[in-house]
Amino acid sequence: MSNTTPTQLRFDPSAGFTVRADFEGGGLSSDLGPLLLRGVDQQIGLTARLAAAIDDRRHPSYVQHSVRDVLTQRVFQIGSGYEDGNDSNSLRHDPMFRLGANRKPFDPEDALASGATISRFEHAATSRDVYRASQAMVEQFTAGYATPPKALVIDLDHSEDQAHGQQPLAFYNGYYRSTCYLPLFVFDGLSGALITAVLRPGKRPTGAENAMIMKRVLKLIRRRFPDTHILVRGDGHFSSPELMQLIDGMPNTDFIFGLGGNANLLRSAESTLKQARALYVQRQAFGENRSVRLYEEFEYAAGSWGKSHRVILKAEVMAQGDNPRFVVTSMNLPDPHTIYTELYCARGNAENFIKHLKCDLAADRTSCTTFLANCMRLILHCAAYVLHQQLRTEVLQHTELASAQPASVILKLFKVATQVKQYKDRVILHLPSAYPFKHLLWQLTERLYLSKPARFNSS
Repeated sequence: MSNTTPTQLRFDPSAGFTVRADFEGGGLSSDLGPLLLRGVDQQIGLTARLAAAIDDRRHPSYVQHSVRDVLTQRVFQIGSGYEDGNDSNSLRHDPMFRLGANRKPFDPEDALASGATISRFEHAATSRDVYRASQAMVEQFTAGYATPPKALVIDLDHSEDQAHGQQPLAFYNGYYRSTCYLPLFVFDGLSGALITAVLRPGKRPTGAENAMIMKRVLKLIRRRFPDTHILVRGDGHFSSPELMQLIDGMPNTDFIFGLGGNANLLRSAESTLKQARALYVQRQAFGENRSVRLYEEFEYAAGSWGKSHRVILKAEVMAQGDNPRFVVTSMNLPDPHTIYTELYCARGNAENFIKHLKCDLAADRTSCTTFLANCMRLILHCAAYVLHQQLRTEVLQHTELASAQPASVILKLFKVATQVKQYKDRVILHLPSAYPFKHLLWQLTERLYLSKPARFNSS
């Protein structure tokens, strides 16, 4: 087959008419999304903050697209459903993506960056660029609060990022049974806002590594929120002595981590499990086959901890047998049932946020030839998530899409056929008359238009 684009598309006849199509529409676009993302970006200053964190080491004589221009273009394309950098070869001429990047829609000399330029931008990243961009993500999160919150819940989670080539530092992970990266994602557990993300090798992280990363994150947050009570949550592989000791030594900061069972913990849980078994037998006698859950607490200190901590036990007995679960926390209150069911289990929402990143915004598309380039690519995908999360929770608040996934927002609001007409002093966009979300789009654009844009000071 030829690689050239066909000049005409043929369809089956309809209503007595032959149906043909071509690609001669001219000033048409299938994406309204870049203008919506630009409106959100103007409010929060995300691309300006990230661009200020990246050094541009190119010779000015050869630069046509600034760091911010390339970064903005790439983030807007990812946020609109185009995760492949090569899509830029076509989208660089799209009038809506040009408008989103503050360019004239039809100026032949003002096209956006090509796929090659996007690739060079990602591969030019240094460790300093990646570090400062990750730091800028944390600062972007804290800047989203007009006043410091009374409490902040930070959820930690690692996620498999499979490698499908020879990506550097992608290792075989026995737990996931794949060759992968294992990035760390840090979320606000209450709002779903992304605090930052760190691309890691595929091996299991050590306690010292987790503590090193969180020390820097918590330091940046404390700089803005000195009096906020911070609760850090995570599953069992975060209950390392290094991370627990770090958080325990910080004022007004607590942790709740899962804890793997061992012989000593099971001995401490035996009396409560015995009660749960008895209750389960009683329920079976009355024809009920529901599981039994009892909650208890006790003090426990592993040999490497240095001090004892409060351990919460969920003693569960099911048809399949005993299912004890343990949680370790630095909190004295509330009661064990509340600690486990309302505080610890709620950390599972982070997995939904990661799905938004990976499934809807392709954050696992780390196929660059260097590890640092993949680090930068992850940050770009995370930036697209930040724009979507702000759009959903702030601008789309109290609408039918207030809790929608990014894919639903893209489908219903971003993918709109648009005819672009440029005049001497204005640009007019014609949208379909039969568009089913007219009122919602009007609400969204009015809120963006009437909001006062944020002013980011790069200094």
